[in-house]
Amino acid sequence: MKNDTKSSPLRGPARRSGGDRRGAFLLIMLLSFTLNAQTYVTDYNYDYSRTLVMKVVISVPDLKGGTKIFNNFDQALEIVKQADALSLGIPKIIYLVGWQYNGHDDKYPEMFVVNKALRRQGDKDARESLLWLMEEAKKYNTIVSLHINMTDAYDDSTLWDEYVKNDMISKTRTGHLMRIGHYNDKNAYQINYKNEWEKGYTKMRIDKLLDLLPPLREAGTIHIDAWIARNSEGQYESMVTEAEYQKKALAYWRKKGLDVTSEWVMDYMVGLVPFAWHFNAMSQEGYLKIPANVYTGSGLNPDVPNTDFALGFLFGKSMYGETVFPAISLGKRVDEWQDLFVRDFFENVLQYNYLNRHKRLRVEGEGNNRVAYFSYGVKVSLVDSTVTDHGLLLREKDFVFFPVLWKEEKEIATYSKTDLTRIVTLPESWRCEKRLKLYKVTGEGLVFVKNIPVKKRTVKLILKGGTGYVIKRE
Repeated sequence: MKNDTKSSPLRGPARRSGGDRRGAFLLIMLLSFTLNAQTYVTDYNYDYSRTLVMKVVISVPDLKGGTKIFNNFDQALEIVKQADALSLGIPKIIYLVGWQYNGHDDKYPEMFVVNKALRRQGDKDARESLLWLMEEAKKYNTIVSLHINMTDAYDDSTLWDEYVKNDMISKTRTGHLMRIGHYNDKNAYQINYKNEWEKGYTKMRIDKLLDLLPPLREAGTIHIDAWIARNSEGQYESMVTEAEYQKKALAYWRKKGLDVTSEWVMDYMVGLVPFAWHFNAMSQEGYLKIPANVYTGSGLNPDVPNTDFALGFLFGKSMYGETVFPAISLGKRVDEWQDLFVRDFFENVLQYNYLNRHKRLRVEGEGNNRVAYFSYGVKVSLVDSTVTDHGLLLREKDFVFFPVLWKEEKEIATYSKTDLTRIVTLPESWRCEKRLKLYKVTGEGLVFVKNIPVKKRTVKLILKGGTGYVIKRE
């Protein structure tokens, strides 16, 4: 979550400096990708390569000892409903950011109290309200789980003295406690994974959270923010040692029945973590060697330098969600966030979902002349920004025309960034159709627009820019 992009509503006065962000990224890059061809066996609870994974901002500390609510649980459910309609019912996982104490980044290493200000009227407490949201979201093809942190420690936590006394905070070369950031006007310190694990506090934190919210086991997934291994020179430990204890914590989560997703892609977590928020550290070679159902991610953080951003088009990227969902500091109108959601979904997620269903074969060419080849005749070209399947056009620049593959009924989703009139060819499996129905995508569901005739397996589309549409068989 600590991507600190300018579009994030969370940072405000607690924004991570550019140096901190680049430093965290470089720590991960030190464990650079040196991959060998192999077969990966995974038993994740979900196929994250075919799931839309997002976050919703709930609350943050108000820096006055209280909380600032971005979306209460009723509002979060409304977002879930509308996002489901706008995303055509695609399977979704949404992690709640700032569900605890006074909000995001508050009171860690503790994570055992639901923000009391989030209690719904008529509920016994905020915990009951959160359980209600988790249950209701299932009706909308959505699993609701939590965004947590297992790296940061704050000195206003009731666990702080125990962590210091038991040497569970990493140290600098000079023996000082290792400060890794400044959030909500408070210093954040690096938890020493090895010592925390060996003294039983890692398991204690996981067990206590699962006891608080048993439906997390059914949800089967949890997101760990800023989960970074760092050297602890003052304790004579390397980041490699710390990474091994990360794996022990991950194995314990898996034992309890939960997948772990994380912020940054990490090479030593291939086959262990199925999903990362930022995929900047993945090389072209990595994309080709690691199948999408083994390790995939939301996108490429635009603030990270030396990133090959073209890989996001060649292999597909998803969407973050939190950067478009309603939030106080963003000042978005309801219709505005829906427009932004539609843009992200149609321009990114459709292609991501489609390509992830095909085996990555090879990339030919260099720079902007690269072409990625996938199984079953699928090809992605950078030079003209096209995606084709056996020559059938699925995308050209900001125009998309992708089959909706997660539904049993045949549907095609189409979109153009600008007003467009275009004749397009239908897939071979639609060759017998004589007339089709065109629907507009809205947050309340599909709205019928008109019937469109089919002529020699082609249809004439007249699209309003920035609007999502669905084509169905009559």
